[in-house]
Amino acid sequence: MFRKFWLDVILATMFIFGMMGALNSFTAFKIFDVFDPIGEAFSDMEVTDIVFSQLRDEPVADDRIILVNMGTLPRPDIGIMLQIISQYNPKVIGMDSFFYFPKDSIGDSVLEEGFASVENLVMASKLLHNPETDRFDSIAYSWPQFAMYGDPGFANLVTDAEVQEDLKMCREFVPQQVALGENQHSFAVKLASYYDPEAAARFLERGNEVETINYRGNVLDYGATKFGTKFFALDVQDVFEENFTRDLIEDKIVIFCYLGDYLGDRRAIEDKYFTPLNEKYIGRAYPDMFGGVIHANIVSMILNEDYIDAMNDYSEIILAIVLCFLNVALFSLIYRRIPRWYDGITKLFQIIEMGFLVYIMIVVLDQNSFKIELGLALFAVGISGDSLEVYYGVVKNIFTREGRRSLFKIDKL
Repeated sequence: MFRKFWLDVILATMFIFGMMGALNSFTAFKIFDVFDPIGEAFSDMEVTDIVFSQLRDEPVADDRIILVNMGTLPRPDIGIMLQIISQYNPKVIGMDSFFYFPKDSIGDSVLEEGFASVENLVMASKLLHNPETDRFDSIAYSWPQFAMYGDPGFANLVTDAEVQEDLKMCREFVPQQVALGENQHSFAVKLASYYDPEAAARFLERGNEVETINYRGNVLDYGATKFGTKFFALDVQDVFEENFTRDLIEDKIVIFCYLGDYLGDRRAIEDKYFTPLNEKYIGRAYPDMFGGVIHANIVSMILNEDYIDAMNDYSEIILAIVLCFLNVALFSLIYRRIPRWYDGITKLFQIIEMGFLVYIMIVVLDQNSFKIELGLALFAVGISGDSLEVYYGVVKNIFTREGRRSLFKIDKL
């Protein structure tokens, strides 16, 4: 009897995972996303959003990274701004913008002079994905006359735009990627390597294909995010009038980027993303962070070595199997001993268990910066009760003569 019980538990667990695979393969909906981890209620939300927007203690500002707003300035003005900033000896300047084609010889020459004046320059590039080969088989650079002065770093950010065109949620980024047969580093990694090569090297040694961004804060945003004004930013007039002191720029990382038509422009949505810091993480209306500020957050995370670790795929699968197995064992006991109470007790237990698992995910991420991946486990727990009834009531009966007979047996009224 004891051996038969555990055999049923093992077979039922295998049956549940078989059902999960079938549901995930034959439905048009992304079943696992529904349980990852509170997505049943909020499809575009993750546990990181709750932690960053509600629970995290406010971090200190990072004064090693300065952002410069280029607005919609023409090329000659950008060139002049570069020459002004370079006079204050920054450690490195990052240009988070593209200049693909020549425009006019005079304006282009001024911009080129600006690039030439910078001692350490990182120019944004873009990895181009080929869907036919599923590889990044080309890279877009600025026009060679400009690109020659800088070290390229790809500025691609990981977003949900491919899934939902109206939602550019950025939670992660790719540190390095093989393209054109060579290992390419991201824009933020390149900037960090100029400031602290050892910290950047230790970050790359982690070897993660994708990293979760440990957001520190924003520039001036008038309450759009929980942690606003954690990076100092200069507007166009501040640069032209040199409305800053030398120590603000000297030996710092300076990122030239678009921060709206003016600093604090909340109507601008170009190169702007939703982040987990968004105060309105449910039913979002407006993106909250420009791409340049996201790069600044990544650089700050690398320099502070304040990473978010995550459970690997194998651990997630093993944990899901163990939790499912334990649930099946417990529910099997209830099914055999107190069948009248089965539905009520199992549903109540599933609700409590899933709530507890989500709570653990939030606490561990908040306290230890470790992201436990429980999407698969939550799915298994969520369907284990009903699936076990199917196993005992249908699957087992199909393979027994008595069960097959009872299916076609009609009792007299």
